[in-house]
Amino acid sequence: MALIDNAAIVPAGGYIFIADPDTEKPADLADPTKPGGAWESIGHTKLDALPEFGRDGDDPEIKGSWQNAKLRATTPDVTYSVTFQSIQATALTYQLYFGAGPAAIQADKSFRIPATPTPQTKALLVVLVDGTNYLPLYHPRVSLLGSDAVGMSSDDFVSFPIKGTFLGSSKLGGAIGEWAQVAAPEPPPHHDKE
Repeated sequence: MALIDNAAIVPAGGYIFIADPDTEKPADLADPTKPGGAWESIGHTKLDALPEFGRDGDDPEIKGSWQNAKLRATTPDVTYSVTFQSIQATALTYQLYFGAGPAAIQADKSFRIPATPTPQTKALLVVLVDGTNYLPLYHPRVSLLGSDAVGMSSDDFVSFPIKGTFLGSSKLGGAIGEWAQVAAPEPPPHHDKE
């Protein structure tokens, strides 16, 4: 693999957007703060608890034959997810954390918390920003729901931990997402035959 300096990312900033399930990824993300279309920002998230992408599932198991003890590795069942901490006490945060749709918003703008949460399925776009480089991470179907206790501290923001489990999408042939490359390797020099 080639050494690509611009592909080493320090996520000093970033943005998280949601949209209806299977919303197309932005064709041109010239401004990472404005993906356009139906994408809605979830707002501020914790600086000292950046989004964490997780993997849960089995490890490959090695199967052997009498002639070859390490003939083949099995395909493990793996689930991928992302966890982030919203710090905005808004209806959108409550919908994702408590598992409720827009009907939970009352006439007086209060939010009615359901007794039984329903995960909210959305398209998710996470944009990592490193100076002038940015890395869009797109997932067309994500099941979102609160994942832990609401965090409170006398010297920090109230935080709402939300976990998104990536689901397969028929729009991507069953795949769970598409991650962009910051910089592609330079093509090898072309030498004309003499």
